[in-house]
Parts: sequence; structure tokens; C-alpha cells
Amino acid sequence: MVTDTTTPAGDATRTRESVDKATQSAHEAIDRMAAKAAPAIEQLQSAATNAAQALREKAAALGEMEEAWVESARDCVRRNPLASVMVALAVGVLISRMGSDRG
Repeated sequence: MVTDTTTPAGDATRTRESVDKATQSAHEAIDRMAAKAAPAIEQLQSAATNAAQALREKAAALGEMEEAWVESARDCVRRNPLASVMVALAVGVLISRMGSDRG
């Protein structure tokens, strides 16, 4: 088809062709960028998954450690109730004095 560029219809056709070419170029550029970004996104997702798993494992380990400490403290109090009360009393007095010095 021969396009007449000397008429308003010819100008419109030429403008539409230019817009179509620009649109096609933009689509191609976006497709290239998406293809390049996909591996990086996959790596980020993998790293995030690994980090989340590591955090869950650390949280579980800390929970187990807390349970062990609490059980150890209970055993110590059961074996030495009088000493435990004395230590608690001494800590309470120290905290009370620290609080009264600030006020």
C-alpha cells in the first residue's frame, strides 16, 4: 500500500505507524529487561527462603536453650531453697537501692 503523506489522512497513517513502531520497541525492551531480571529475582527469593529457614532454626535453638536454663534454675532452687531465697532477697535489695538512687 502506498501512503500519501501530503494529506491529513497520510499524516495520520504515518503517525500511527510511528506509534506502532515505538510501541513494539518498548515491548521488546521490556521483554529483554524482564528476561535479565528473572534470574536475579530467583536468587533473591532463594536467599530470602534460606534466611527465613536459618532464622526459624535459630529461634528453635534459642527456645530449647531457654527451656534448659529455666529447668536448670528450677533444679537449683529445689536443691537449695534457702540459698535461692537469700539470693532473690539480695537482688531485690540491690534493685531497690538502684531505683532509689535515681529518683
